[in-house]
Amino acid sequence: MNELGTHTRIRLDSDRLLHSSAAQRRSLARSVHKIARPWPYLAFGCAGTHLHLSVKSDHREAGELARRLEISLQRRQDYGTPFLKVHRLPFRDQRHVFSSVLYDMRQREHHDLAADPFLEATSAPDLLGARLLGAHLIPRVGELVPELRRRHLLALYGIDDLREAEVWDRPADVIEAALAAFALADLRGSTIDVRNARQVVVYLLGAELSAREVASLVHCSLRTVERLRAVAPPHPAHLRAVRLQLDLRARVNPGVDRGVVV
Repeated sequence: MNELGTHTRIRLDSDRLLHSSAAQRRSLARSVHKIARPWPYLAFGCAGTHLHLSVKSDHREAGELARRLEISLQRRQDYGTPFLKVHRLPFRDQRHVFSSVLYDMRQREHHDLAADPFLEATSAPDLLGARLLGAHLIPRVGELVPELRRRHLLALYGIDDLREAEVWDRPADVIEAALAAFALADLRGSTIDVRNARQVVVYLLGAELSAREVASLVHCSLRTVERLRAVAPPHPAHLRAVRLQLDLRARVNPGVDRGVVV
């Protein structure tokens, strides 16, 4: 058994894109985090046509994870074409682990893709605390890949700082930041993540809009907004993630291709 782990890659037979919209990128991230949760995975990143994942598992276990992930992605996205044979490469040493983890999240740079400026199809926002789904990766990566620092993650975006935003231009910015923080396509429905995202949006918009206007924006009843305004503030981690997403969107220019120097 290789104790260091394995770097895996999956791709569709026709080289079709695995994602082409923010909603699909968030759905893909949900699949990875849900399916890979029982495995000691470290990072992932999807460069349009293929997905890389670093996991501290041997060849067989990494292959089983990839198989289950392919099944989940097919169910969510219905690609209409099978996946190719999984590519697996054992880590040679600790330096290889570090470089692979970083490589997973640098796919936009390697493939000159401007379609994912906020790296939502990678684990970068999770490791920065700007997405809640993969918060469990932070202590794991901190322990197993101590070489990876915050500056490496910020460099992926071409920025040198990220703070919790205190101001924003439009209510729509708050909603989009909340959707990204909770990996949601919209605020419709009643799942726990939708409810938590709504609570943050209602809290951040405060008295800026009427309760009726907010209800229309977050797709819920007037009574729900009034109730959310009356309860305690959102969980600090939820609020922090949305504020970080707001600042990220203010700092990153989607139209500029950014290189990464490590």
